[in-house]
Formats: sequence, structure tokens, C-alpha cells
Amino acid sequence: MKQNWLKAILPHLAAIGIFLILATVYCAPVLEGKVVNQSDMMNVQGMAKEAKDYYQQTGDVPLWSNSMFGGMPTYVVYTGPNPNKISVLNRAVCLFLPDPINMLFLAMLCMYVLACVLDIKYWIRIAGAIAFAFCTYNVIIIDVGHITKMYDIALMPAVFAGILLTYKKRYLSGAALTLLATSLFIYNNHLQVIYYALICILVLAIAAFIYAKKQQDLPGFFKASAILVAMGIISVLPNMNSLLITHEYTDYTMRGSKSELTIHSPEESGTTKKDTKSTGLDIDYAYDWSYGVGESFTFLIPGYAGNSSSARPGPGSNTYEALVKIGAPEAQAEQILQQAPFPMYHGDQPKGTSGPVYVGAIICLLVMISFLIVRSWHMWWLIPITIIGFILSWGNHFMVINEFLFYHLPYYNKFRAPAMALIIPSFSFVVMAILALQEIVSGTLSTPVLLKKLQYGTLATAGVIVVFGIAGSSMMSMTSHHDAQLLTSFTQYFGGEENARSIIRGLEKDRAALIMKDSFRSLVFILIAAGALWAYLKSKIKVTVLAVVLIGAITIDLWQQDKKYLNGDSFVDESTFMAELQPSAADLEIKKDPDPYYRVWNLTAPLDNAAPSYFHKNIGGYSPAKLWIYQDMLDHLLVPAYQHIASGKPTAQDMRILNMLNTKYLIYPGQNNQLVPQRNPDAYGNAWFVKGIVYAPDANSEMTTLQSLDVKDSAVIDKRFQPKLGGAFQPVADSAASIKLTKYGLNNLEYASSNSQEGFAVFSDIYYPAGWYAYIDGKETDIIRTNYGLRGLKIPAGQHKIEMKFAPPTYFKGVKIAGISSFLVILLVIGGFVAQALVDKKQTQAGK
Repeated sequence: MKQNWLKAILPHLAAIGIFLILATVYCAPVLEGKVVNQSDMMNVQGMAKEAKDYYQQTGDVPLWSNSMFGGMPTYVVYTGPNPNKISVLNRAVCLFLPDPINMLFLAMLCMYVLACVLDIKYWIRIAGAIAFAFCTYNVIIIDVGHITKMYDIALMPAVFAGILLTYKKRYLSGAALTLLATSLFIYNNHLQVIYYALICILVLAIAAFIYAKKQQDLPGFFKASAILVAMGIISVLPNMNSLLITHEYTDYTMRGSKSELTIHSPEESGTTKKDTKSTGLDIDYAYDWSYGVGESFTFLIPGYAGNSSSARPGPGSNTYEALVKIGAPEAQAEQILQQAPFPMYHGDQPKGTSGPVYVGAIICLLVMISFLIVRSWHMWWLIPITIIGFILSWGNHFMVINEFLFYHLPYYNKFRAPAMALIIPSFSFVVMAILALQEIVSGTLSTPVLLKKLQYGTLATAGVIVVFGIAGSSMMSMTSHHDAQLLTSFTQYFGGEENARSIIRGLEKDRAALIMKDSFRSLVFILIAAGALWAYLKSKIKVTVLAVVLIGAITIDLWQQDKKYLNGDSFVDESTFMAELQPSAADLEIKKDPDPYYRVWNLTAPLDNAAPSYFHKNIGGYSPAKLWIYQDMLDHLLVPAYQHIASGKPTAQDMRILNMLNTKYLIYPGQNNQLVPQRNPDAYGNAWFVKGIVYAPDANSEMTTLQSLDVKDSAVIDKRFQPKLGGAFQPVADSAASIKLTKYGLNNLEYASSNSQEGFAVFSDIYYPAGWYAYIDGKETDIIRTNYGLRGLKIPAGQHKIEMKFAPPTYFKGVKIAGISSFLVILLVIGGFVAQALVDKKQTQAGK
């Protein structure tokens, strides 16, 4: 028995070893202590710094941060140790490997598990695992730092494996695998990936129902479905600490709520709500980064749209020759190519891209063959989800369907970047490919039939390359969205429009040449795979040789493309990675200020950059889910202020707005790129008493009043808050009144106030009603939204202790549920696998 157990497990251990070697070799610089220089992780470092420091210093869970956008919850950034014990399993399934080795390993492991459930032959499982993990999209998102997204993409096959195992009536192990994979999937919490997976699961369930009905086994379907629904519900419980509070928070963000303003500023960003039909994002903003319909040919031809926006022509290119022809010396021409914008990308994403979605030429060939030979019921769900994935990814390039979906598909308008939907066909292509290989080597179909289908599939795939790649490169337009702008700048820089046009013509020729080159490259890999399959079917090579050729060709194909995006240059020493987060002389000078709570505006960094948040309490920052009220303040107040200050013409109202946000320091660009701090002596501080209140009839009036109001002396409040103030309340002017901060913490603030008459204090903190509570001498009082986005309190005469505490009940409720249920899930997962093993053992013994 022991010998049989070892014999059964050794191949799986060997596969794990192969995955470990491949992931480690690809990310070899990690062994030298290097890390990926991920641009988005820079923002994460800045976003989380204050919260992490606070936890280390106090041991209290940080729920609020003042380091971004004047203040916001930390739920999507950092809240200290996770009460969800699934976090341990998340590291364990990756063998506690370092980033990003763990992500590539996990992707291979999960696809391998799915292939096992599908009863795919051993070597095909390995081929599919490699193809899935090394899809270019995966390495690109690793390179830019979309960590949670990559984890959830990697886990998708394991989720489907659990579901399919359950539908195969392996109820115990299927339930355990579904519970494990889904718990991890939700734990990593990339909601858009989860959303796409739910769509695919629904399609799978429909296909399984139809199949069960045809097999006259509806009881088995309903039993499995009931188990899966139960596992799905249970898997949510350990993640309630994040799900409940995220759901609550979303209602106040640009993702899930609607701006109260109907007036619009010419400086508004794309996040601003203009779309009155949507309860989520504006459709134009949400459909940024929509993949072009024609651009989808990158699945087969990686350079079809010009690779990434940062890709440039090299020496010897047509662009280089054009530069030399207009008089640039060769050395200077090379330097210009490196420094000036010559984007090879000419796809349909106006904001550019970090690279194409390329699944591999051989995988595309096998998918084409699968349409011809695979009769498994799995094609009933794989083909529909493939179509769905492509349609969703096209976004505003296929509005005939996508506009309807945006407004009617539940929660769909909370997400942006439709190109992300290509994770669906990236997954389904690999599954269809391994099903095709399985059909070829299983002997179910006769050799003549397989040879004929191989011929058709090869001709069809090669035909697509010839028509759309080789021939298309000479017929299709090679212009990009940015070429008109390039023409203007090149005309000024290169001495006339004719020179500029000649350079752009050279750039267009280089784009066409890239398509031609990658078309021939894909054609070569297709012919290699087709040739190997033909030789196998003709009995000229054994299956072992076929396996080596296909696995090798798939790996080489994807590896070569991946190295254009995540390569040795992507890895840096950790000290180099953190170098961008080293304080400047200006930062160090400002940090000498003993005041615990003031804000800083670094005018050399955009308002959507979190790097300044690493050092200061920043009025800018970076967040994919900003509070709507602050987004409105950015659009209508701070962005115009920035433009005025940058032009050297700040208005008095610009400075009043900065003062009310307690912006005590501004950082300006100085000589020799040195940053210069400038103290703003007029900042109003953490709180101040006003002499009067203007009641606005609505949000529009509140904002327009704020744009001209002297906010030092007066406050503007929407009239709907009047009842909380006891009617048309007006504070009594008291020139001697004072209020000052006595204690600073992320979750609690304390003030001491003194005023001889009943007054009204404005606080420079951002208004957020879901969890902030105010107490005057221990008695709770209402926080009033003031000056559109700040907090205000009605304060009785006398001397008082004022406390503001952030203690959202939803968060603490979720923590309790997560802590208890995560232990339950771990026990259920272990129990399910053990119980299945005992049942199998008993059945084996009974069979003897």
C-alpha cells in the first residue's frame, strides 16, 4: 500500500519540482536579493507608510490614514495583521516562496490541478500549466505590481477544478478543493477578477445542467450544486473583515456612489461623474483601456499592435534611417531614439499599454484544432466564456453590447479597464488547447480523421497569420492615437513638417515590420507544433518526443516574449527600489516641525502620486477608490489651484482652500532640480471657530459658494444638515474663542476648546460618516458636513474636551466573523480531503 501511495504521488512531486525550477530560473535575480522594480508598488509603499508606522508604534489597528487626500480609510491599503487565518494557507500553497517566484509557481500549480481533474495526460498537464502561467499578460502585471490581480488569476484554475471535481461526484474532495481555492481567491480580493470568474462559473453551471439533463442525472447535478453553493457561502465568511467594510466604503467612493454635483469644472478628471445613468463610474472613464477588436490578434501575433507603449525602434530601424536622412549624426540618432517618444504601440487604447496579451502561437493552433475534434461537454462552457471575455474586453469599441451591459449588469459599472477581461480567454484557450492534445493522443478518433483535422486547423491558423499579419501589415493603417501630437512636436523639434512626416512614416514602417516579423515567428512555431503532431500521428516519433517538442516549443515561445517585459532589468536591489522613497532635503527640513498634524503639498508631484505620502500628510495621493467628496474637491478646487500656482498666478481663494486643509508647507521645484520647502504661515490649523454659517440649498450651491467664501470667518453647509444643528443656527462671534489639538492618532483625535458663546468649529479633517463619532465632554454629538468635504461641530459655550473617534462597527463585526470562520474553513478543508481518502481506501479494499 505504501509503495502504491509513493508511486501515485511521485509524478505530482516531479511536476511541482519542474514548476519550481521554471519559476525560479525565470526570476533568478530574486536569489541575489533583488526585487521587481514595480511602479505601482511605489504607490503602495507611500499609501501604507503612515498606517504601518502607527501599528508598529502603538499596536493599534490603523483604520484611517491622514497621509492621502486629506484623510481616508485604510481598508484597501493596510489594517495591520489579518484576522483571517487563510493568509497562512495563501503563503503555504506557494511554498512560502518569495515574490514573484510564488505567483508564477502558483499559476502553474493551479492549472496542473485543473488538468488533473479533467483527467488530462501527465505531460499535457505540464504543458498547459506552463502556457497558462507564462501568458504575457501575467508577467506584465507582475512587472507593474498588480499583485492581488496576479494571485487571483493564478488561483482561477483551482476554483474551476474544485467545481468540476464536485460535478464528477467526488463530493468530499470536490467540496474541500472548492472551499480552499475559493477562500484563497476571495482572500486576495481582486474584485474585478472575482467578478469575471463568477460570470464564467455561471456559464459553467448552465453547461453542467444541460449535460446532466442529457445524461438523465439531474439529482447528481443538484446535489453537487447545493454543495458548491454551501462551499461558496462558507468561503466568503473568513473574508468578511474585508468584504463587509469594503462594501460599506464603496458607497462613499467614486466606484460605488454618485457625485452630488451636476455642475462641472473644465479641470475635472475622467473619474468625475458626468454619466447620470450610472450608479458607479462614468462610462467614458470606466471604458478607458478598452482592447481593440483587431488588437485581439495579439493572442496569436504578439506585435500586432506594436507591443508596449514604451517600446521604441532601435538602431538600423526605418525611424533611425529617417533621422539620419534629415541630418542627425548616427550617434545622435541613437540617442534621440532612446530619449524622444517614438511609440511602437498603435493599438486602440488611447492611454497606451504595458504590453499585449499573447497566449502563444501553439496554444492558438491547438484551440483551432479543438473546435474541430473536441466533443467534450466542457466546450459548452469554454467557448461561451471565451466569446464573453473578448466582448467585455472590447469595451467602448463594441458598444452595441457593452453599453447595455454597463448600465444593466449588476455591479459591472464599478469596474474599469475592460481589457482585463482577456484573462478569461487567456484561461479558456489553455484549457481548450490541452483538451485538443488529449483528444489527439488518446486514440479516440482515427488517425486519418486526426490528420485531416490537423491539416484544417493548421491551414486555418496559418491563414489568419498570412491574411491579418503578413498581408495585413502592408494594408492596414499603422497610425496611432498619438501621431498627430507627435507630428506637432516633431515639426518644432526637427525643423519643419516635412522632416516630421518623414520620421513618422519611418515609425509606421517599423510598426509594419514588427507585425511582419512576429507573424513569421508565430508561423514558425505553428509549423513546429503541426509538424511534431503530424510525425506523431504518422508514427514517426513516439509520444515522449512529441511531449518534449511541444513543451519545449511552448516554453521557448512564451519565455522569449515575456522577457521583453519582465527581465533582468526589471529587478533591482531593494536599496535601489527604496531610493525613490528616500527623503529630499526639503522633506527632512519639513519633518523637523514638532507639530504632529499638518498637511503638505508637493507641487512637483501630481495629485495622483502617493510618493509624497511616504513622508507627509499629503493633500494628494493615489487610490483607485477615492472618496467622492474629495474627488469633487480635487476637480473644482485643488486642480485649478495647482494650475494657478504653476503659472505663478495663485488667487486668494486658492490659498484659502489650502489654508482650510491645514496645508502648512508647500514644496516647490528649485534650482538644479532641488526641492525647496516653503512654509505657509496662514494655514488655519487643525480646527477654528467661524463667525457665521451660509446655508446652501444643494450641493451645487455649496460648491459654488465655497469657491468664493472667506472660509476663515464663515462656513458653508448644505441645508439638509440644518436639523442636526437645531434649525437655522448661527454661531455667536467670539474673537477670543480657541480650539486646539491636544492628542493625535489615526483613529482618534482630541481637542480642547474655549468659547464664551455657543459656537461652530470647522475641522480640517475629511468628512466620512461611516465610522467617525464626535464626543463633547463624553457626550456624543453630530458631525456636520461642512465646506463640502470637511467636518464641523456645534460647540456649547465654555471649556470642553472634544474627541473624534473612528470606530466603524462594520469593521469589528467582520473581524469577529473572519477570525472564527477561518479556523472552521481550515478544518473543513483538511477534513474533506482526509474523508475522501478514507472513502477511496475503503472502496479499494472492497473491490479487492
